Formats: sequence, structure tokens, C-alpha cells
Amino acid sequence: MNEHWYKNIIGARTLKTGLATFLTALFCLLLNLNPIFAILTAIVTIEPTAKASIKKGYKRLPATIIGALFSVLFTFLLGDGNALTYALSATFTIVLCTKLNLHVGTTVATLTAMAMIPGIHEAYLYNFFSRLLTAMIGLVTAALVNFIILPPKYYDQVNDSINKTETEMYQLFNERVKQLLMGKYSANNAYKRLSALMRLTQKIETLLTYQKDELGYHKHRDDEWIQIKSLTTRAHTNRLFITHLSNIVYLPKDTNIKFTQEERLAILYIAESISDIQATGHFERQKNSVSVLKSSVKQLDEFDKHQLKSHVIYEILLIYRILDHRFA
Repeated sequence: MNEHWYKNIIGARTLKTGLATFLTALFCLLLNLNPIFAILTAIVTIEPTAKASIKKGYKRLPATIIGALFSVLFTFLLGDGNALTYALSATFTIVLCTKLNLHVGTTVATLTAMAMIPGIHEAYLYNFFSRLLTAMIGLVTAALVNFIILPPKYYDQVNDSINKTETEMYQLFNERVKQLLMGKYSANNAYKRLSALMRLTQKIETLLTYQKDELGYHKHRDDEWIQIKSLTTRAHTNRLFITHLSNIVYLPKDTNIKFTQEERLAILYIAESISDIQATGHFERQKNSVSVLKSSVKQLDEFDKHQLKSHVIYEILLIYRILDHRFA
């Protein structure tokens, strides 16, 4: 039975949020403190990585103090039955948090200030320090839960996403060069697929950053760093491939390229070799085809009517070179 069966039902981050909420509420109730502010802080403190939770917690705590301070101050000056108390507390909290670069804690600080006002009455100091204590309980509890319980492992997710990226980009390259050979220079479907590839690449890089952060905060084996280095190299190579692919997807509206029969065959052979990578697991070199294209480029003037043709052939050769190095 799969030991990670629960992930198909509920995510690890959701589980940690629930556990942090429970522990925070339990600690506050044992101390006879109102748990709502601590729970609110704990919920927003659970981040994708322990590093993010700790880093943002450093800013959320002082932001919460600012919100509590303004709510107590304006309640003391104007009373809790005055609409200006709420408006001024929110405004000054947001302004000061922004000035102090505490953006990640602004929302929590403002909500804390708003929720505190009705219950302050005349116990100003008690409410201020109790809110400070509950905020600390929420931050510390959430950070510890995120650090200890179910540390995130993004390896499988990253690997699956990279495989998906490679399958799609090889297919798109194959289809795009065939479109160019047929004189179809504008392709809305190719534009959409390329945009989806770029979004997937960004997601992969984000997950890799999360995983590197986690490795820095937990004991790890050397093979984990080797694995993350391998995935990072693949991701960077794929981004480079997609960059050059985009240069033959987005072409001017008045594009008109005439390829010779020899050039057409050379481009087709290269495209088929790239398309077969996912099925065969290796890149079949097409040295004769590359030589044909290199010879064609040398005979073209990059600044005359053949400029776009030179551009397309150069991009195809660059993509070939990227894969040649990758599968060396």
C-alpha cells in the first residue's frame, strides 16, 4: 500500500495547517487566552517551506504588534463605538507596515487591529500584551509544525513536470518546423502551447527553489543535492530550448521563407530526431543535415531578403547544439 496515500485525499500543507490550528488553540485555551488571534496568525504562517515560514514570521510579528498598538491607541482616544476608531486603526497600521517594509504581515496586522477593538473596553495594557503573546504562540507553533511535520519533498512533482515539459516542447518544435516548411508562419495554437510551456517552466523553477530552501534547513543526504542539481540542470536546459523555440514560433506577419529541397529534408531529419527523444531516450545526431544548414547560412546575407531565413536556420542549429551538449 502506498505510504503517501493521504496525499490523494488531502495535501500535506492542509494537514499541517489543521495541526498548527489545533495546537495553537490548545495552548491558548490552556493559558486562558482568546485563541482567535493566535489561530489567525498560525494559519497565514504555514508556507510552502520552513524557511518561508520563519522568514515571513519575522515580519508578521512586528506587524501584528503595530496593529494591536494602533487599535489600543485609537480605542483609548475615541472609544470602541466610533467608526473613526476602525478607520484610523486600519489606515495607520497599513501605512506604518508599508513604510517599514512589513508587507507580508499587513493583512494579518490589520485584521488583528479590527478584531481587537470591540473587546478592549478599558483593559488596554492587558489586551495589548495578551494579543502580543497569542501572536507569538501562533507564529512559533506554525513554524515548528512546518519545520518538523511532513517536510515538503518536491522531487517527484518537479521530475514529472520536467518530463511533461520536454514531451511538449519536442512535439511543438517538430510541429512548428513542419508548419514553417509548409508556409504557415502564423499559428495561434502554437502561441498558446508556448505560453503554457513558459508557465510550466516557471512553476518548476519555483518548486526547485522551495526544495533548495528545505535542504538548507534539514539534515539531508548527499544524493539529495545530486538529485536537485540534476533536476536544476534539466530545467535550465529546457528553458534555454524554449527560448530558442519561441524565436521560431513568433515571427513577423509578413514572413515568407523559401527553403530548398535539401534544406527541407535537413530540417525534417533534425525535427524527427528531436521528436523521437522521449520515445528512445537518446538524441540521434544528424551531422549531414547540420552541415547542409550551416552551408546554407554561410551563403545567405543576414541583412537582405533572406534575413528571416537565416534567423530560423540559426535557431534550429542552436536548438540542435543544446541537445547535442545535453546528450553528450
